[in-house]
Amino acid sequence: MAIDVTLMAAPTRFVVAHLHIFKNAGSTIEHILEREFPASFARLHGPNPESTLEADDLAAFLRDHPGVQAVTSHHLRYPLPTIPRTVFFDCCFLRHPLERLDSMYSYFQKIDSTDAMSRSARRQTSAEFIRSLMARSPHLISNVQVTQLARGGAFTRPANEFDLENAVRIVRNMALPGVVEMFAESMAAAEYYIRPAFPNIKLGASPKNVSRPIVSSASEREQRLVRLWGLDLHRQVTKMNELDIELFRQAQLEIRGRLSLMPESQPEAIPSVQSGLRQLANAI
Repeated sequence: MAIDVTLMAAPTRFVVAHLHIFKNAGSTIEHILEREFPASFARLHGPNPESTLEADDLAAFLRDHPGVQAVTSHHLRYPLPTIPRTVFFDCCFLRHPLERLDSMYSYFQKIDSTDAMSRSARRQTSAEFIRSLMARSPHLISNVQVTQLARGGAFTRPANEFDLENAVRIVRNMALPGVVEMFAESMAAAEYYIRPAFPNIKLGASPKNVSRPIVSSASEREQRLVRLWGLDLHRQVTKMNELDIELFRQAQLEIRGRLSLMPESQPEAIPSVQSGLRQLANAI
């Protein structure tokens, strides 16, 4: 004869994990998470700017802080940990790599800092700044986003097609992927698909840590950067970022695919996104 037994299993824990790539709208994502999880949000840092936080580090932190529901970190890398009865909603935003590099220059030129990058940006033109990165810092200019996703940010060699394949797989498996140039669309999809875990979450926001406006089309972006850098330098930087450009394209396709699976009326049903993010899409 069968018996009915109720086992006292712990409830499932949902955690949003934002992996922050520099100059990819991370400050705005942080603002949203802090607003939506005011008493259960954490920023995680390593002991120095070059630190890397891995799966074990995140698992230990979450074990010691059972009330945390959302984390963000510049230093956290894939893969995320596997923790019993814990479901991660991972989030990482990507950006066209050449736009990202130009935004880096604008950021370092404007901030009040005495670090080497800021000093270089203030005394150099955009083209000179990019050439100096090419000469001395390939890890900061060559397929950075592919390296970040597929290799945990470790730059030991140029990224290759195998790295791109892994990075694309991570984007496709990501709970909340994002593209800076499609910020409103990315957040609309994210809000829709995270609702089963967080029914009341709102992902509208005002722009934070804005360096300059984003151009509205690929042709405008290319024309503007060719004017800034010159045609030869633009071609060199493009060649150094062919894998990142393809990753960016694949991320755009992923966002569009997810939007296509949503009810047709869904974008209009998310006023928090539509009211706050259209301006953001043109101002990160």
